[in-house]
Amino acid sequence: MLSIGKTAYLVGLTVKAIKHYEEIGLIQPAYVNPESGYRFYSQKEQQQLIRIRTMRSFGVSLSDILREGDEQMDRLLLHRKREIEQEINELQGKMEGIDQLLNKGENDMETRIVESERFTVKGYEVVGPVSAIPAEWDRLIKEINENDVVVEESFGVCLKMENDIIHYIAGLKSELTEGFPDTKEVIIPAGKFIVATVEGGIPGIPAAYDYIIQMEDIKLRDCYDFERYVHPAGVSEDVIEIWMPIE
Repeated sequence: MLSIGKTAYLVGLTVKAIKHYEEIGLIQPAYVNPESGYRFYSQKEQQQLIRIRTMRSFGVSLSDILREGDEQMDRLLLHRKREIEQEINELQGKMEGIDQLLNKGENDMETRIVESERFTVKGYEVVGPVSAIPAEWDRLIKEINENDVVVEESFGVCLKMENDIIHYIAGLKSELTEGFPDTKEVIIPAGKFIVATVEGGIPGIPAAYDYIIQMEDIKLRDCYDFERYVHPAGVSEDVIEIWMPIE
């Protein structure tokens, strides 16, 4: 067994950090000298400290490590990876928005006005944080593949957004979803929409919304807005459109 100072040196932590982990219940020394109070750590605790240090270096919170236990490092890192992916998407969206503002008047976004008939979208519902949306798209794609449905377009419909909670449906036109379990539906009323083609893929969606809202020659009406994903045959990437209802 090694002293706390030697252990701190070997595992790349400070003595202060190790004592803090002890105070909050993350780790305990293998032995404490009853006379001197000196702490000693075996290889088991040193390995534990390395796991904690590794997770902390990737931004895993101490509360998560306390709740799950450091032996669940793989699961905690996978969860953190998903958080980072969401953070990257949000940052890319912010970059797109900054570029859009800086280039305003130089690179106009492609838009058009469409008179749409009423149609129904059926799919999988999200009532929660935006980060929950990709899982429902995965569920939809799974059902499309298992039912051999030929899909040329799909829709992400925003029913409501309040604070950080979104009510959203990832789906298809209703006639394509026969046999899909546990679907929810929303009716898109007939009316006029302004349609913007998104640049830069999914991270560019916020910038497209901002661009439309700042257009001075349109007036938005109270109806559902939605994302339309067009899947052209023979093309590897979707065309993404934002549809916003206008008067």
